[in-house]
Amino acid sequence: MGCLLALTDDLLADILIRLPSPADLARASASCASLRRVVTSPRRPARALALAADFSFAFLPAPARAWLVRDHRDGRFLLDRAAPAGSTAFTEVAVCDPLSRRCLLLPPIPDALAAAVENPYLQRGGDDGGLQSRSNEIFLASRGNDGRGEELPFAVIWMACCRGKLVAFSYCSGSREWRALSPPVHHALSMRRVMGVRLGQRNHAHGCFYWMITLTRRWLVLDTCKMEFSILDISPVLAGRSMMFSNQITTLESGEGRTTVVVSDLFRADKRCVLYFYSFMHFSDRWQLQNKITLPEEWGDRFRGIIGAFEGCLYIKLDHPKQNLGDPVEKNVTYFWFDLKTMQVGRFTEISAATVNEAYLYTGFPPSLSLPSV
Repeated sequence: MGCLLALTDDLLADILIRLPSPADLARASASCASLRRVVTSPRRPARALALAADFSFAFLPAPARAWLVRDHRDGRFLLDRAAPAGSTAFTEVAVCDPLSRRCLLLPPIPDALAAAVENPYLQRGGDDGGLQSRSNEIFLASRGNDGRGEELPFAVIWMACCRGKLVAFSYCSGSREWRALSPPVHHALSMRRVMGVRLGQRNHAHGCFYWMITLTRRWLVLDTCKMEFSILDISPVLAGRSMMFSNQITTLESGEGRTTVVVSDLFRADKRCVLYFYSFMHFSDRWQLQNKITLPEEWGDRFRGIIGAFEGCLYIKLDHPKQNLGDPVEKNVTYFWFDLKTMQVGRFTEISAATVNEAYLYTGFPPSLSLPSV
């Protein structure tokens, strides 16, 4: 024990992040006060993780710079790159763990399934020479942990909006096979309206993914436990509110399996932005209004949506004040955190709108400092 106490906290953190399971981490933290202090200090594990992991993903097949991050969940990252054939719909896909520098290259989607994809609409791209332009959306769906430190299978979901229909496939790490999913046939997903499903702007809570179908006041829902789609009418809670952007609504995981939905009420006569908090156990339940919060007055014209939520905090995107909108040097975007318990607000970053189109929130990595299996 004397040798252990001689180690610095940073060295202890570097050792702890390499433990193979949450159970091992719990036993280590219970063994002495020094280890317990390091485990409960988020700064030190985060610093050790940044030094130990390879977030450049140089361990992926060359050229590494061609791979683009599409999603992350439970310590795993999902990346893809353009396929040799040059298709914007079908790309090479990899799931990797930057801490262990391990990756799994997914097999191509079989031709029999790919034949269902006809003239897919282009999803949101970037200004990087077309590398980010694609006609699909891919993301991770975790199957959780069995409580004994053994990783359960994860899934990769592939989706595309085609003319008058959605096409979706799933890949399970257990079976290592692609299979077709069955999106609902519904008038909300008609030929014109299916273009309004912004696949990249999804919300998640308790194993379900949610997408706003613009102009319809409905949600497209994917329950990844059942791997089933459904359409949910949410018009009762949106009555009288202008829903111009998909990120005006977001979901949070609440206690006891409940889901909290945050609805942003914009374009009000008083120029204020008001957040309404609703709660439900099952997404087919009647939503219960839990709270109503009016954001700072100076945010009224600058509010551009909620980019994510984590551990009781919302992360909010604001445009720069209007007086600077004509100045390209000062035309920045600022991101704030908003603590729902203490009602405190803080700024955590500012980026130039002239150089960065969009920013994404990465949180909760890795889970309980354990090593996920890829």
